[in-house]
Amino acid sequence: MVQRNVKIINGLLLFIGFTIYFYFLLYFILPIIKNIVLFNNTIMYWFITGYLLFTPLLLCSIILATVEGNKNVKDILSSLNIKLFSKKDWKYSILGLIFILVFSGIIYGCSIILNKTFGLPILETKVWFMEIQPLNGFDKIIILIWLPMFILNIFGEELLWRGYIQSRLKDRKMWFIYSFMWLIFHLPFGIDLVIMLIPIIIIIPYIFSKQRNTLISCFIHGFFNGPIFLLVLLGILK
Repeated sequence: MVQRNVKIINGLLLFIGFTIYFYFLLYFILPIIKNIVLFNNTIMYWFITGYLLFTPLLLCSIILATVEGNKNVKDILSSLNIKLFSKKDWKYSILGLIFILVFSGIIYGCSIILNKTFGLPILETKVWFMEIQPLNGFDKIIILIWLPMFILNIFGEELLWRGYIQSRLKDRKMWFIYSFMWLIFHLPFGIDLVIMLIPIIIIIPYIFSKQRNTLISCFIHGFFNGPIFLLVLLGILK
């Protein structure tokens, strides 16, 4: 297994590059898809765009690990810090998820209080480029299209951001720099949602700096995003 140090500037360029690509997909490719194909449920436009965004992230992490000299699957997985969970890993995973949920709730609660006290707008949790319409009847088969995209989302981000880039920092204490870089990648979602995501943007890189296990990041990221989005898709949450 081979791991080479990544300079901060190179890591930053990767984050900025994929952020620009994200904007390109949203402002140029997404409108083209909408003009070419007509879906009954508009969430499909985001799913297609998501495949175009997250597949390159996953491939990039694998290619970069291979270029380092990791030729077989075992070495690639090891170089991307994919490990079986220890008891301590489970502890960090569960506590990390709880803290993220609690602090995200606190941020949204403060937004409501500021709205009632000072008239400030409540943080918008809906994404500007995505209109989620609850699935009914046979439309629920769309979940089968969402699921692979969701897996690509979680593993694509975590293998590249944590498994490759952050794990190759010379100083583990510099994790907060990559928290800021990860925040940059989420800017296309809009400022309101970025504010809501601050807990996960801080906590996941911090936990990774402690445990160096990418699967912890995947676990927290997946269980924070997946169930909530699925409940909204099914019309249980609004």
